[in-house]
Amino acid sequence: MRDLPPPDTEDCAPVASLLGDTALMLQWRGAADSFAERMIPHVVQAIRELQLPCVEDVVPGFESVTICFEPRNCSVEALVETVCHVVSGCQLQQQRVARELTIPVRFSSADSPDLLDVAASARLSVPDCIALLASVRFRVRMIGFAPGFPYLSGLPKCLWLPRLSVPRVSVPAGSFAIAAGQAGIYPRSSPGGWRLLGRTDVVLFEATGESPCLLTTGDIVRIEPHGPLVAGYSGDCGT
Repeated sequence: MRDLPPPDTEDCAPVASLLGDTALMLQWRGAADSFAERMIPHVVQAIRELQLPCVEDVVPGFESVTICFEPRNCSVEALVETVCHVVSGCQLQQQRVARELTIPVRFSSADSPDLLDVAASARLSVPDCIALLASVRFRVRMIGFAPGFPYLSGLPKCLWLPRLSVPRVSVPAGSFAIAAGQAGIYPRSSPGGWRLLGRTDVVLFEATGESPCLLTTGDIVRIEPHGPLVAGYSGDCGT
């Protein structure tokens, strides 16, 4: 990966780097989460709307946007100039209206193996921990790790815990989980080291669907407790 000198743009312009011969990354290194949350979905949308013949895909990341291109159909220098010009224009526009989705999540002893420990770490009762999660407007920062897996920002800091020291061999599909200041939902069964707090029956990825991923970068996600609340848990686990 090598950095490219960007054209003259505003101070918050990204660093442009080539990833081999077929991809260009725009990266906002060290940018505040609030800036990246606002900027990246808008940049992705704006570049896609250009419908440049050489661009094959535009992939949002946590603090970056990657443009996959066919090098035989374009000049890299011209592509950098074009996308950086688009970014400069995006900085002057308002954030797009985000789509908001509510996802029902079960919280129970069977579906929430790490909930008790997470609540105790935050000095909350289990019901208060669930209520706190339900109050958050999570934002989809990127889709990755597995098809349809949303990385969600907005997790309250009292719930920021590291990944498990020993990952699970198998995490059930639909598991709502947290790790390292983020939340996420496993779209299918897979190994994983995030802390499992609940589970949903909502399908996040359908390979044969017209739009395979239910969620996209920039969406707002609300968690709605569903079913018998915290079955198997009782009392206050705070200290």
